Amino acid sequence: MMVNEYTNVLDAAIADAFGWNGVVIDWRSPRQDDDFAEYYDEAFLDRLGVYELTMSLDEFWPKSGPRWDGLARTTDGKLILVEAKAHIDEAVDYRSKASLDSLRRIEDRLDEAKSAFLATKEACWHTPLYQMANRLAHLYFLAGINDKDAYLVFIDFANAPDVPEPASPEEWKGAVRLAYKCLGLKDSRLARRVATIIVDLKNGNGQPSADSDALPCAAQP
Repeated sequence: MMVNEYTNVLDAAIADAFGWNGVVIDWRSPRQDDDFAEYYDEAFLDRLGVYELTMSLDEFWPKSGPRWDGLARTTDGKLILVEAKAHIDEAVDYRSKASLDSLRRIEDRLDEAKSAFLATKEACWHTPLYQMANRLAHLYFLAGINDKDAYLVFIDFANAPDVPEPASPEEWKGAVRLAYKCLGLKDSRLARRVATIIVDLKNGNGQPSADSDALPCAAQP
């Protein structure tokens, strides 16, 4: 909905989170003219127009990786990955359901990404925030290993009308702070490429409102 109906709200929130000026965002997914398809594995790289890589995605991560809720590319070449949630419980994902061999590689990559983010050593990226961690790992794959100008945006929908237990913006902010703390995230070169946007779907003027926060600010104790 946001990408197709309220593009200006979303674009402004993303630009504000990262301090971008005059950036035009071209949304590659989800798009109405593409049946709102979600992309993963090599298809998400193709959708973003990413072809020249130091390390291939197949080498980095097993097949059937993250399904991206949104993908975009700016006119100056920035890559945007989006993970969206409508209720807080969705954020909890205890571990990958991959085979044992794939699981070993995933856990190695998560540990590698955690180090690259300079996250707290005692933090666990395998569980219970596995889904969030694997999105961070893919940002590391693009921006850390392959030196792409990539960014990761978590979009949390407050007061969503179609979920069993809608959360308020304040509840989402608390959940985000807790998630960042559990993952041991703090200021780093890669962390500055991550932002959370809380979209309130119950705004009085009939249009969703978005509040953005760069990760390093939200991650402070």
